[in-house]
Amino acid sequence: MPLLLDMPSERADRVFLHPLHQEAAAAAVELITALRQCRSSGDYFSFQQALLSRVLAVQEHRLRCRRVGKLLRQGKKVPRDAPELRLGDPADGESWELEADVCERVDRQLRSIADALAWRVFGYDRQVIIALSRNQRPGPMAGKSGLSAELGFVTDYWRDERRFVLLHDLTSCLSIGDATSFTEVGDEYEAYLHEIKSHPGRKVSRQRRRQQMAEEAIRSGGLLPGELPGKLAPLDIPYKTHLDLLSRSFSLAHERGLQGMKLPGGRALVTADIARGYELWREQEFVDRTAAEHRRAAKRAHILNGAHLVYARSDDRVARSPTLPPWAIYPLSPALCARLITDYALFIVTLSSEAVLAALEDTGVAASWVLPRGLENVQPDQVVLRAYAAGRTIELHWAELERSLLLELMDLPTWAEGVKQLMNRKDIGQRPWPSFTDEWKVWA
Repeated sequence: MPLLLDMPSERADRVFLHPLHQEAAAAAVELITALRQCRSSGDYFSFQQALLSRVLAVQEHRLRCRRVGKLLRQGKKVPRDAPELRLGDPADGESWELEADVCERVDRQLRSIADALAWRVFGYDRQVIIALSRNQRPGPMAGKSGLSAELGFVTDYWRDERRFVLLHDLTSCLSIGDATSFTEVGDEYEAYLHEIKSHPGRKVSRQRRRQQMAEEAIRSGGLLPGELPGKLAPLDIPYKTHLDLLSRSFSLAHERGLQGMKLPGGRALVTADIARGYELWREQEFVDRTAAEHRRAAKRAHILNGAHLVYARSDDRVARSPTLPPWAIYPLSPALCARLITDYALFIVTLSSEAVLAALEDTGVAASWVLPRGLENVQPDQVVLRAYAAGRTIELHWAELERSLLLELMDLPTWAEGVKQLMNRKDIGQRPWPSFTDEWKVWA
């Protein structure tokens, strides 16, 4: 399915107004609220079972809609066993294709809440998520040959040992190993990775090797699995963000439709409440007002002139980047998290290269900005800047910069101190994956 920004506005409107999408928005609030109330293994087991049933239902509905759409394109009739079409003319193939596309979005939205479950049961440990995300991303569960074995593994562990088992395929962020079982030890959990074989004789040497690499990376700083080289780099620096300002800005946008704000660290923030905005203005006026609000926020942040500006948008990001914290764990209300997940709310953060380079210079790290000016579509693995200190060079990539300084609103001096500490680490190579101390306090 194309990104929302790449769709004709008429089709995007049909996606947002589709009853399946609107129902998913309401369900997301309930699910996030229920997840935040989970306290025990039993709570997590029951929550996962409820979420799993929703995910399988929407995936199965999508498969059946795509089948009908394919038959209609071949000039055949709607079969008697076709599912109920929630919107549109059953004789129109486009209606079935639209419904299948909406199901794809709803599937990702639900899986992002499963991602929040994963972050929560792993104690919001970013290192674990990074290490277990470095494999081909899981496809749909519905129709998967080994699904019954995995579902049986989850229920058998609970029935026999009262241990909660997190099913990796339910998430979009965990792609190494099939499941993780958790054993309560006092107030904490011990986690054990599992590879579930639907056929006992099947060889899984490659999967097992990646699992071992992930475990070694977490325990002892070994190389991360996957095609891209890298190592985890835990830093002895407390994590600090400005997500409280994001919450404050959205509170104002809920009343006004839009809100612009200057952020610390050479950044400008614009938040938009889509439903409120469309109550106040027509579509084009809403777009124009958003651009004007952005200019005012950038002007207040003193970043309009003489700097290379980069920006990130929150919309249509759900379950697309496995290492980005899911919206459902952001320190925001369940209703606002649900609106971010379903794109009924969005935020845009713009960053000045001058502020980044100045913050690094303040820590004694020289750096050069290498991203070309005017580049709109920056690729995740594209080098943004190079930092130099003590005879070493580290390349910082767009995925890390976008995640930390733009989407997580990390405090810029804290981030720069992290780069400085990375420069002093000779055990991590050129592609470190940093994490900070006490990150769980932001998300918990």
